[in-house]
Amino acid sequence: MKPITRYLSVKEVAAIIRLSEKTVYKLINRGEIAGHFLLGSIHMIDEEIFMTDLKVRATTKKLTKKVTESRDKHGLLR
Repeated sequence: MKPITRYLSVKEVAAIIRLSEKTVYKLINRGEIAGHFLLGSIHMIDEEIFMTDLKVRATTKKLTKKVTESRDKHGLLR
């Protein structure tokens, strides 16, 4: 038997990622919340998809500037 899918509200997502509901709505509008869909006018987020994406983002290295770029903010080290 297939497990029942749980859906999160915007309020629940905001609590999980410790952001305001307003910020979560902005992320939804930019397409940055995985598993999001509208049920009429209600925003719903598939918990499994959202949590999986959150874990992937947390473990993926972010691209950073070269070390020299961050130390040489004013172009003095050239």
